[in-house]
Order: sequence, then structure tokens, then C-alpha cells
Amino acid sequence: MDIKHHYLHGMLRFTAMIALILANSMIANATADDCGCSEMRVGVKSNLIHDALLTPDLGIEVRLPKNFSIDAEGVYAWWSKEQAHHTWRIYGGWIEGRFWFGKQARHRALTGHHVGIYGSLHSFDFEFGENKGWQCPGLAWGAGVAYGYSFRIADRLNLDLGLRVGYMRGDIVKYKAECGTHVCTERERLSYFGPTGLEITLVWFPGRNDGNNPKLPNL
Repeated sequence: MDIKHHYLHGMLRFTAMIALILANSMIANATADDCGCSEMRVGVKSNLIHDALLTPDLGIEVRLPKNFSIDAEGVYAWWSKEQAHHTWRIYGGWIEGRFWFGKQARHRALTGHHVGIYGSLHSFDFEFGENKGWQCPGLAWGAGVAYGYSFRIADRLNLDLGLRVGYMRGDIVKYKAECGTHVCTERERLSYFGPTGLEITLVWFPGRNDGNNPKLPNL
């Protein structure tokens, strides 16, 4: 199995894991909602910045009791125009644990201010013409902290604005394209600290009637 298919299978497993978490969370939430006492809510989300950069982004966030939540997101893009030597490939994901605070967080799920700690894994290959490119042949890992603010734009829709800052490390290969293959010109170790992510994310709470309603019960 070549490296492309290896990571493709990895991303499919990641997507299946997200679907399983979503299904289990929705079932648990629906059961607890019968007594009006559940604090769990599930948001399906996509970062509009990634989407605008032709890097489809999909994730879920599960609200837990005591104003905590778990956010899992992934990106996958594999665009290539070999004749023009243009390649845009990136895939990976991250998991973030969040704490929500402020008045809005007590009345509506995944709304208001939040801080978090995240971990990430990504791989990429970028070539912008001129037969030169930059590739991460393995996985670059990262970890850090995050802050954001989410607000209601409709009954079941939020917009979440956020920033991640942290450390990223991985091996980078610089190459040039010659005779239908890539020739390595330089190898270096990426060691970066600073902003690692910007978020303008649309969050949707799937469900009907009172099922998975972002409005929280008065406990």
C-alpha cells in the first residue's frame, strides 16, 4: 500500500470515528432529554477559512457537563494539476478539550467564551509552479492553547471565532520536479512556535423539536 492510500485509509477511519461518536452522543442525548435533565449537546462544524482555501473541513463538538466540551476536527484536500506543477495536498486533524465560561455558556450550549488545550497531526505537499515544492513526508505534530468566542446566528446555528497558539514540529523536504519525479534539494526540521490556527467556524446543532436543542435546561 503506497503512502497516499495509507493516509487515505487513515482519514476514512477518522471520519468513521467521528460518525460513531456523533451517533452515540445523539442517542445518549435523546434518552436523557426525555427527563429534561441532559446537558449534553452535539455540534457539527466546519471552518469557513479552510473551506475557502479549498481544504474541506469537518468536525464535531460534544458538550459535556460542567461547561466542558471535546472538539474533534479533520481536514482533507488532494488537488493536483501535474502539467502546471501545481499541488495542494493537506490532511490531518486535531482534538481539543475546551472549557466554556460566561453568562451565555450557562444558557446555550457551545456559546460564549471558551479556552482550550489541543493536539494535532498533519501532513502536506505544496507545489506552486516553477517546479519547486515543500512536502512533509510524515506527520507534523503540534500542541498548544486556544481561545475563542461563539455566538448565536440562528436557532440551531452558531458562528465560532477563535485563535490557536502553540508549538509545531516535523520534517520538511524541499524538492524540484524533474523528468516526472521529485528530486530532494534540502531537508530541514520544522520547529515553530506561534499562531497555528485561525477559526471562523459554522456550528450546526442537528435535530428536531427539543432533540439536541442548544438551549440548556435550567438545572
